[in-house]
Amino acid sequence: MLTRGAMSQNYNSKIQKVWFSLVTLTGCLLSQSIFSAQYVVKFKNQTDGFSRAVAQRTLKRAKVIDQHSAGNLVLLDLGQPSKKELVKKLSEILKDPNVQYAVENIKIRAFHLPNDPEITKQWSVAAVRAAEAWNSGVGSRQVIVAVTDTGVDYSHTDIKDNLWTNKKETPGNGIDDDQNGYVDDVHGYDFRDNDGDPKDETSQQNPGHGTHCAGILGAVGDNAKGISGMSQRISIMASRFLGADGSGDLMGAVKSIDYATENGANVISASWGAASTASNAQPIIDAISRANDKGIIFVAAASNDGKNNDRYEVYPANTQLPNVITVAATTESETKPSWSNFGQAKVSLAAPGEKIYSTLPGDRFGELSGTSMATPLVSGLAGLLLAHNSDLKPTDVKGILQASGKKMEIETACNCRVDAATAVERVRGGNLTVIPQAATIAPDSTLQFSAWGGKGPYQFASSAENIASIDSKGLLTAKTEGEVTVTVSDSRNTSNQSLRIRVVASDAGGGGGTEDCPLGDPQICEMMCGISPDLPWCKAKMGR
Repeated sequence: MLTRGAMSQNYNSKIQKVWFSLVTLTGCLLSQSIFSAQYVVKFKNQTDGFSRAVAQRTLKRAKVIDQHSAGNLVLLDLGQPSKKELVKKLSEILKDPNVQYAVENIKIRAFHLPNDPEITKQWSVAAVRAAEAWNSGVGSRQVIVAVTDTGVDYSHTDIKDNLWTNKKETPGNGIDDDQNGYVDDVHGYDFRDNDGDPKDETSQQNPGHGTHCAGILGAVGDNAKGISGMSQRISIMASRFLGADGSGDLMGAVKSIDYATENGANVISASWGAASTASNAQPIIDAISRANDKGIIFVAAASNDGKNNDRYEVYPANTQLPNVITVAATTESETKPSWSNFGQAKVSLAAPGEKIYSTLPGDRFGELSGTSMATPLVSGLAGLLLAHNSDLKPTDVKGILQASGKKMEIETACNCRVDAATAVERVRGGNLTVIPQAATIAPDSTLQFSAWGGKGPYQFASSAENIASIDSKGLLTAKTEGEVTVTVSDSRNTSNQSLRIRVVASDAGGGGGTEDCPLGDPQICEMMCGISPDLPWCKAKMGR
C-alpha cells in the first residue's frame, strides 16, 4: 500500500487530468466522455523507464497501447478495474521513480449546429487590408504552416497547389522513405487513424473544420478559383488528430504538434483547446515548448465561451511561452462577438472570426464562425511576414502584429485587430519596434525587452520609473501595480513606444470548469484521501 508520505510527495508533481475539448464554435456544443481507464504517462528525461516500458509493452502490469518518443509518453490501458483497483494501480504507477506525471486520456466530441450556408463576400480579407499587403508580395511556398485539426481536403481545387509535400517520401509504397517514423506522409499525417492520409472527413459533427481553416490561411490566390487565403502562396501541412465525428484525444494532439515541429513547420495553427489548469495541460505545453525551442510560431484560438481568459483557464490558449500568439475574434462591424473569449493578460490580439467564408471538403465553400476561424487568418499572416523576412523570431512576429494592429476596445493585450498591410509595411521597412509590445507582469518580477528593426545601439526608457524601471540592457523591473510604456530609441534618433505594460498582483481566477476532484469521480478522490489526507482536494474539504 502506498504510504501517506510517499503519496504526498509524489502527487503534486505527477497526477494530473486534462479536459480536452475541440473548440470550433462554428456553433457547437461540447461533450466529454472518458476512455475506459486509459492514462497518458510521462517519463522523466534521461531515464530508461520509457524505453523499458515500450520494449516490455507494460508498466506496473498495465498494458502499453501507444507511445510517443518525442514526449517520453506512453498510453496505458488499465482495463476496467473497480475504483479500489484503479486507485491501487495509479498509486503503483506514480511511485515509479522514472514517472514524471500521469494524465487521463479524455475523449472529446463537438456537435455542429446549423449555420447560414449563404455564399458571401470575404469581408475578413477586406477588413485586414490584405489586398494592399499583397501588393508587396503574396507569400512563399518555402514557408510551412501546419494545420493541427480534423485534416485537410488536399484534393480541393483551391488548396491543392498550396499543399506541403514531403519530397523525400514516395507516395503509396508503404515504406518510411525518409525514416522520420511515418509511412507515406506525403502531405502530412493522420494521428487519428495512424496512417499517412490526413484527409478531412465530414459528418454532422464535422462540417470540414480543418479544410475551412486551411483555406483561410492559404487558399491559392489569383487562380480564378474560389477564394484567397491570407497567404496566397504557402505550404499547408496537414497534421490530423480529430476524426470525422469531431473527436480526438490528448495523445493525438501532442503527436500532431510534435510532427509539425519535427518536419519543418514554421507556424503551427491550433483552432482547438481545453478547459484545464496549466498542470492538467502539461503534455500539450511540453509539446509547444519543443516547438518554441526550434523557433516555431504557435497560434492558438482563445476559445468561444465568451469568458475572460485571465480568469478562465483554457489551453493551449493560455500557454505562457514566447512563441504563442492567442487570438480572439471580431465581427464585420469591428466588435467582439459575445461568444469570443478575451483577456488583457492572456489573449494577444484579435482577427475576423464571424461568418468567415472559406473552403469546405468536396470543392465546396461556406461560412463558419469562431476563434477557430480567426486563428488561421493570423497563422497565414504570420506566414506572409516570414515570406518577407525569414529571420523573424516568434516574439518579433507577435510584437509587429500588435504594433501594427488597428486599435479597438476588445480587451486583448494590444486592444487591436490585425492589419495585414501595416504589418507588412513595418517588416519591409525594418521599422524600429519594441519587443514585447504588450505584457502583464506581477510586482517584483522582471521582463526582458529588446528591439527589432532600426539600427543599434538601443536605449530604453520607462514612462513611470516608480511603477517599473528599465536598465540600459532592456531589463524591466516591476515595482508596484500600475501601467507603463517602454520606449526604445536607436542610433538614428528614431523611436518606438510600446503598448501598455500592466503591473498587476494577479489576474488568475478559478479553474477551467473542472471539479475540485481531479480524478473525475468524487468517490475515487475520497478513497485517495483515505491514503493521504494531505492531497489538495482533501485539504479543501477539511477547510485546512
